[in-house]
Amino acid sequence: MQNPALHDDSIRRKKLAILGCGILLYFLTCMAKVLIPAAIYDDLIAYGLDSRMISNTGAFFMYSYAASQLLAGVFSNRFGGVRILLYGGALFALGTIGFPWVKYYPLMLLCRVITGQGAGTVFLGVVKLLSDLFSEKFAMALGLTMLVTYFGPACGTTPMVLLVKAVKWQWAMSIPGFAALLGTLLIVLFMKGTIKPVVRGETFQPLFTMLRNRAMWLLCLTAPVTFGAYYVISSQLGIKSLADHCRLPAEYASTIIMALTVVVAVTNVAGNLGLKLCGNRRKPMILITFFLTLTGAAVAALGFKYTTSAWIISAGFAVIAMSAGFFPLYSAVAKEVNPPEETGLAVALLNFWCFVFIALFQNISGAILQHFAVAGSKIFPPEAYFPVFIFIAAAAIYAAAAGCFLKETKPEN
Repeated sequence: MQNPALHDDSIRRKKLAILGCGILLYFLTCMAKVLIPAAIYDDLIAYGLDSRMISNTGAFFMYSYAASQLLAGVFSNRFGGVRILLYGGALFALGTIGFPWVKYYPLMLLCRVITGQGAGTVFLGVVKLLSDLFSEKFAMALGLTMLVTYFGPACGTTPMVLLVKAVKWQWAMSIPGFAALLGTLLIVLFMKGTIKPVVRGETFQPLFTMLRNRAMWLLCLTAPVTFGAYYVISSQLGIKSLADHCRLPAEYASTIIMALTVVVAVTNVAGNLGLKLCGNRRKPMILITFFLTLTGAAVAALGFKYTTSAWIISAGFAVIAMSAGFFPLYSAVAKEVNPPEETGLAVALLNFWCFVFIALFQNISGAILQHFAVAGSKIFPPEAYFPVFIFIAAAAIYAAAAGCFLKETKPEN
């Protein structure tokens, strides 16, 4: 008869191996958030797509990612981390590999929807496994995991731009998909004995209750503005605008956008210091993030209007990136305005709205650019980018005004 302790150790080792594969998948999904269309904007124009169509390749990914947060958030306890990872990894690989090779535009969008559904599910699978394996040190384990995966967006900028120059863009865009397929197959190899029985009884009732929470609605309709603004730059027009307006080579422009991921990571870590300086009060810090978005958008708008300086425009981009580094703060507020047992779902709902706003901002900015498009040219005129950042500034003003009605949720101790 097998020793139970040895059996448990074997299962734990398998789960650790699966977790390693899950972290690889999460790294690739983080890369995917900024990869398309930013790295191949001109290639997609040459492929016959206009600005609205190109913005949809990013927006459909984000809408699908958003929807997956609610579905996976509700059902993650029911199906467990390994099943969630298999589902997410398989969909992500399928959509990523398929997108570059289909020649029918609706099929391209379908591939982006599949990719977004898979990408949004992978993260929650990783979180579930971390919770199972490191329940007593969960926060530390999650922090280390996110620190590693912050390099994903960085790899989706300059390295991928250089790779697109070296090989056909379709092959370059397929590589993350093949890597995800390998990670998913490795999970299949290790999964025997690690999949728990399905837990019955999961329903959407907690979600419906949460949707009647006024404080949660106010948070979900203000905080995501900062992420919508940042992802317009990092995943859509940051590289393109610096190349068009400042005449920077694509690899130099992508290096600037890559640096923004470092700004977000540093702000994420430094956010706790800012919170302490505010006496641990949440509301002032949230209003500061909206002010940062407004300031960055104003600097960038003025830069596009009156100069061709990459330094001034990049400074505006960097200030907006700072405002996007406060998701842990928003998550803490989501936790504090909802019952403690629904923390996971509260964060999933907040994340859902973040990606809805990201997709909306991409659609709106794409429509603005298309209005200024010059027939037969891949380059947008200087006046095309100015109204995009005026729109972002207006959204930040709305968020700051609505944010004044947020209630303070500072913990008592």
